[in-house]
Amino acid sequence: MQQGWKPKWLKVPQINRKRILLLALLGAAIVGIFSVLFLVSDRVNRKARADFELATSYYREAQNSQGEKKREECSWAKNLYQDILGRLLVRDKKKVLFYLGASLYCLEEYQEAARAFQRFVDKYGGDYFSPLVEARLASCYEEIGEFEKAIEVYEIALGKDPEGPLGPEVSLGIARCLELQGKLQEAERRYQELISRYPLSPEKEIAAARIQHLKAEGHGS
Repeated sequence: MQQGWKPKWLKVPQINRKRILLLALLGAAIVGIFSVLFLVSDRVNRKARADFELATSYYREAQNSQGEKKREECSWAKNLYQDILGRLLVRDKKKVLFYLGASLYCLEEYQEAARAFQRFVDKYGGDYFSPLVEARLASCYEEIGEFEKAIEVYEIALGKDPEGPLGPEVSLGIARCLELQGKLQEAERRYQELISRYPLSPEKEIAAARIQHLKAEGHGS
């Protein structure tokens, strides 16, 4: 038997050291990139949370203010929310989008508010708070005179939680839009439904007053 002879199964393949070094460097580079991205993302999100809290404090202060001061505080909030939404790597933009819509509504920028609320509905339609957002979206449509759209969205919100806290508000919105469209008999019917379904709600008093007004004008049944 020849010296140095080994069976095939004992032969060890030669290791390409350059290839291993290259793979090691590539792996280290990938780990380094992900580490940097993690650190950058963490910093970006911490800054976003701080800015969100600041913007929300402006928005809440605006709810207790009036006139130019209210507009100024809503405008500060709006600008911060828009800035946060435009940043890369921000993970949670759901609340930011909702409050942006609310700030725009506060500024009576109803078209822009509707776009913000619609973005929320499109992206987070199954969210627990989607009926609230839909109610605000419908209210935007009502403000800009798109009553048919408003009724459609109010109906969607009502269908999701008819016995919930938004039920009376949304029902009143539907009846009001019908009245504004001149569909007075249908409006009266929806006011009556509101009174029957939500007898303890503040909206019941408004509905009763609207029915009395319709009757006084000779439109009631």
